[in-house]
Amino acid sequence: MIIASLYPCPFDPQDRHDPNCSIITSSGIYAYEEDKLTSIKNDPTVRFPERSLMMGLKQFNILPSDVNIWVFPEPSILPAEDNFYLFFSWILKAYLGTRDQFSNWFHNHVRFVKHHLSHAAIGVYTSPYTTCNFITQDGGGDGGDFRDFTFGYFDNGNFKFLRERSSYNNICSFHSFITDAIGFSGGEQGKTGGLAAYGKVNLELLNELEKIFYIHNNEIIFDRKRIGRSGVRLSKIKPQEYNRAKIFNEYPSVTNVYLLSKKYLPQDIAATGEFLVQKSFLIFITSLLSTSPHKQTVFSGGLFQNVGLNSCLREKLGSANVHIPMAPADGGLSLGAALVTANELSGINLSKTASSFSPFIGPSFSNDEINELLKIFNLKYTAPINLPYEIAKLVSDGNIIGIFHGRAEYGPRSLGSRSIIADPRSTATKSRLNQTLKRRDWFMPYAPAILSEKIDDWLEDSQKSPYMQFAPRIKPQMRGLIPAAVHKDGSARVQSVEKELSPFFWQIINDFNDITGIPIILNTSFNRHGISTISSPRQAIEHLLQGCVDYLVIEDVLISTSENRIFFSTSEKKQSYLTEEELLKIDCMKRLEFLESEVSTSFEEIESFKNALNELS
Repeated sequence: MIIASLYPCPFDPQDRHDPNCSIITSSGIYAYEEDKLTSIKNDPTVRFPERSLMMGLKQFNILPSDVNIWVFPEPSILPAEDNFYLFFSWILKAYLGTRDQFSNWFHNHVRFVKHHLSHAAIGVYTSPYTTCNFITQDGGGDGGDFRDFTFGYFDNGNFKFLRERSSYNNICSFHSFITDAIGFSGGEQGKTGGLAAYGKVNLELLNELEKIFYIHNNEIIFDRKRIGRSGVRLSKIKPQEYNRAKIFNEYPSVTNVYLLSKKYLPQDIAATGEFLVQKSFLIFITSLLSTSPHKQTVFSGGLFQNVGLNSCLREKLGSANVHIPMAPADGGLSLGAALVTANELSGINLSKTASSFSPFIGPSFSNDEINELLKIFNLKYTAPINLPYEIAKLVSDGNIIGIFHGRAEYGPRSLGSRSIIADPRSTATKSRLNQTLKRRDWFMPYAPAILSEKIDDWLEDSQKSPYMQFAPRIKPQMRGLIPAAVHKDGSARVQSVEKELSPFFWQIINDFNDITGIPIILNTSFNRHGISTISSPRQAIEHLLQGCVDYLVIEDVLISTSENRIFFSTSEKKQSYLTEEELLKIDCMKRLEFLESEVSTSFEEIESFKNALNELS
């Protein structure tokens, strides 16, 4: 039995983000996101995830016609059969019969699964639980499932939905509006969480926000208001770093949240918004779960990309009672739908093959493909006998390494297969990564990847976190040992690395521990600013030649930037960098310049902002 699941449906009239594909066969599971192959973040421009589908078929050496069951998200209205006939016969060449036999084939070979059932399924089937609660929360489903929230039980292999809500006035919309009010673009809610650690909860702002975001009749309500529509910004169009959200919207845009918060410092808006989101959701969840017979709960949906909230859930409910999958947002929907279908057809939970479900289910590349590229680029390289130790030694000497090894990760986090790694002991490492190599926002934390067996020594929460979905606190006495990996508030978006799941990456960290006494390596996604995590060896080599890393590992070979890039100089490693305090003030000054340029901003609002900025100085 071969199952192929696609999100979105190619005939969905609504533009969808995060297209992805999953394939389940008797020999294994494949799942991957289209944006990693197109390089366009959250790519909403493609009709269907064709690249990720074909890479999956190549991974298993099967043809579209070999697929037994095709799975799509359930549509609001079933598209015309002629559309599906053209899609399966002419585009994919999955159906090889005649038109008059297609109806019967379609009935036997195509399934539809609702959006929030797919969210719940990827959570449940990748969890260690056989019975549990499930909670899904996102911004509002899709055209075939308008729900934004569901709650129910998973028991005896069945999903029982007990409560649901369909509204765009929800907690995800509020968090999105907070993000917008700060000036970040759509889909960048993670930046709000990162910046929050540098601010403080402003009680005056909190009081104002609680008037439009509150709990009523055991529901979280957001009285959202958007005033006017944004124009098109031609200046934001870049062919390789295309971002629809930044082109068709302006940030901050005029909303009720922006009007309430504009006079406050951006980091204080972030801290206040995060505090209110966490406080409200914990009150809501505590009440919701109070009558459940199950202690263990699976959370899935876009809301649970928020590692700060996830950590609060663990603290409130108990670490062993909370599970969040590696791809809780829409990027995980195809796998959820595929697992639902596989379990319905087989009656066997195909996902429960290990203590943790492997996230390394993306594409891989053969040695022949890699050797061909090495020749094309005429690269000098070595093949060390003990590659993990060589990598660990280079990292301990201050080098930044790009890792492209084995099958790619599924989900938004790089977990050691498509990663950039560095020494967590040096803050200069973090500054260099942010300001010269990746050129990303300075306040975003990097993940400490830690040997799973060493968690108790370093973390206040000793529960595993294989998918980097939580931000526990590092023990106070340990923070000074890994300053580049600890966030401003003492937290860290930890990845616990298990030898069973990731033997190569585990060995690198273990060797680094032998060299330095630190069982932790700094880990971030392998991509330059503006594009998705890389997906091919060619992209990895291009990043090397662009100077994004000092060394590149592709499977079993090690490539040095200095030996292959003419203009590379050690001076690039030794330049001075701005401090976080200086960078924070620069961002606040940019915000002030924006407010002063806005006709609608009052003198009182500008003076209030200046006073807060003076206090910061």
